Amino acid sequence: MKSLVFCVSFLLITISMQAQWTFGPKVAYGSIVQKAAQIEVVPQSEFGAYDLRYVGSTSVRSIGFMAEQNLGPVFLQAECLASNYSSDFFLNGYKAQYDNPRIYRETYYFLEIPFNAGVRFNNFKIGAGPVVDVILDKNSELASNEDYRDTSKSTDFGFQGLIGYNYGIFHFDIKYVNKFTGLVDGFTLGFDNFRYNKSANRLTFSIGAAF
Repeated sequence: MKSLVFCVSFLLITISMQAQWTFGPKVAYGSIVQKAAQIEVVPQSEFGAYDLRYVGSTSVRSIGFMAEQNLGPVFLQAECLASNYSSDFFLNGYKAQYDNPRIYRETYYFLEIPFNAGVRFNNFKIGAGPVVDVILDKNSELASNEDYRDTSKSTDFGFQGLIGYNYGIFHFDIKYVNKFTGLVDGFTLGFDNFRYNKSANRLTFSIGAAF
């Protein structure tokens, strides 16, 4: 995946040296498409299994900049967006014989850097490409639990598809981002295993202006 990002970046830099790009601001709003679900817990200590569930996520909000280059029927598009959203997890019975139900929120702040390449026809465009999420900060209420471990990485990767429409300098895009890491890959309790492979895939609508 890193080699793919490097190749796309090199291609964008090479073309930008030969042609003119348009730049401008962009805002986006979307949602995490994954539905609430039970998470299977495999304890790795003397404590028994507990109830852990993914409850849902807040909306995804982004603001930043975009750049686009048109090469006849082909277009290249790059973005850099400051984004954030939160995910909620229900936890009950961790290291306790009695019920202690509670919903914990994890909030993620990251820099979203997508690259898209595709085709244009009239004012419509269809494209796809890699996306890199650079984690800026993370606040987790789960950290109040004993043996909480933050296992998130500084960068996260995914792949996205784009359908867009250009009206003059304005760009209207709908994107679906498929993340490569799971919703529970960023934390664990002790060394317990969470058998849950769903990701925080997101669907967003964005508006940009490129000059």
